[in-house]
Amino acid sequence: MTDVLAYHQLSKHAPERFASGPGQLDWATQPAPFRRYEGARLIELYHRPLEEGPAYDAAFAGAQTTPAPLSRASLSQLLYDSLAISAWKEAGGSRWALRVNPSSGNLHPTEAYLLLPPGAVEDDGVLAHYAPDVHALEVRSELSRPLGRQLADCLPHGGFLLGLSSIAWREAWKYGERAYRYCQHDLGHALAALAIAAGVQGWQVRMLRGVAEARLDGLLGLDDECFHEAEHGDCLLWIGPAQTMEFALSEALLAGLEQLQRAGTPNRLSRDYRHWPELQRVHGLCSAPARPRTTWSLDTASVRADNPGLPLRPILHRRRSAQAMDGRSGIHAELLLAWLHRLMPQQSPVPFAVTGEPSEIDLLLFVHRVQGLAPGLYWLDRTSSGMQPLREDYLWQRVDDDLPLYRLLEGDARSLAGFLSCGQDIAADGCVALAMLARVERAVANGNWCYPRLYWECGQIGQLLYLEAEAAGLSGTGIGCYFDDALRELLGDADSGWQSLYHFTLGRAVWDERLTSLPAYSQLRLPTPA
Repeated sequence: MTDVLAYHQLSKHAPERFASGPGQLDWATQPAPFRRYEGARLIELYHRPLEEGPAYDAAFAGAQTTPAPLSRASLSQLLYDSLAISAWKEAGGSRWALRVNPSSGNLHPTEAYLLLPPGAVEDDGVLAHYAPDVHALEVRSELSRPLGRQLADCLPHGGFLLGLSSIAWREAWKYGERAYRYCQHDLGHALAALAIAAGVQGWQVRMLRGVAEARLDGLLGLDDECFHEAEHGDCLLWIGPAQTMEFALSEALLAGLEQLQRAGTPNRLSRDYRHWPELQRVHGLCSAPARPRTTWSLDTASVRADNPGLPLRPILHRRRSAQAMDGRSGIHAELLLAWLHRLMPQQSPVPFAVTGEPSEIDLLLFVHRVQGLAPGLYWLDRTSSGMQPLREDYLWQRVDDDLPLYRLLEGDARSLAGFLSCGQDIAADGCVALAMLARVERAVANGNWCYPRLYWECGQIGQLLYLEAEAAGLSGTGIGCYFDDALRELLGDADSGWQSLYHFTLGRAVWDERLTSLPAYSQLRLPTPA
């Protein structure tokens, strides 16, 4: 625990000292945004029309529709609505991709690998890497018939396994020692994106606890010396029809998967690479052991009709990170309260039930321009932990009958929000900004592996805020740069161990008109009718 807390302290920003980073960016070594495996066979996936259902609000009620059959078409839509490219941008001779899942600095450290049983997309089972630049699967291993049967026997019918991994160098190139935090934010974004897209298919997404994370590199084919930049597995997910109990993967299956021959050579992402020892160390410290299997809750929340008639899938693909806010627009309190309802774990099993862990994140809100709610500081008690032992002058006035939302202080908090977010105006110019807080030391006392999961939950919250803003015709953006201990001083928190893990702001964006937007993919491939 002490070593993980030491990393957390080391990677903090302060007004007088930023966490160690690369200094001036070396654009010649910027990592390539797409992992590819040269020589691997491609399985092309389909692009589905965005007007297909469901309604936006219904997507958060869980897998309550009839599960879609596991097929090339359903896998195509799952990945298209969660991890695919959403658009290309051009400016000044530069061209870059945006994706459905958000990422710190648009650097995208998260990769996805699918373990598909026989009959899912081909007669035999496969281990495949998802390549979002071409929306296709790169086959890294073909399972033998006996191993494919073992996989099918271990999995409930109609589902598959998906592993998420991180390439820390993509974030470290820009952010240095703080990169581990951003990798975990982005993994949380991806978890939420997958859970929401799976709900469209009537599928459940749950994390498997019974496989030690240290084994994931071998299972996903990431332990090969051919990798120039380290890539490590973070989690293994079940995606498919809803189950009530976590199932076991046999040792024979795991051993067989680890021994598979791998096809394709991983591309080199940078011509040069800077090693950050702290990132490798904290990754090793936070690797979760195999843990007892658990009961899985069913996603049975009632649907709040805050956005009647609004379709989900266009919102998923329109989501953008704002670069600036107009500093003038406001919202009504009813809209903010609807956003906060969506963030309550018991209200939104999608995506917060994915990990099976209790929620650890409360929210400190900086309310700027919300009609019907006085400007100032507010606290949302997401974790049902009650009033906090913070500053004596905090009011703790409950402001809503349905939400545990408390007014702490009244007053103009714009300058404060901007200062705490490393002096970034965007935190002051939105309608509302917020900080995501956790008792880090208390959480890590249960195991070092709890540390990254705090960031995963923050990423899930961030993804929901992105979508809620988009649904309201507004925009949001995550803020990873903030003065950690200055915010603790604001709270007057000497004993409880509250630490800020992610900041966010929502409002009306000001877009750069010099940018040209281009379609995500050049052509539309639809499934052939059966």
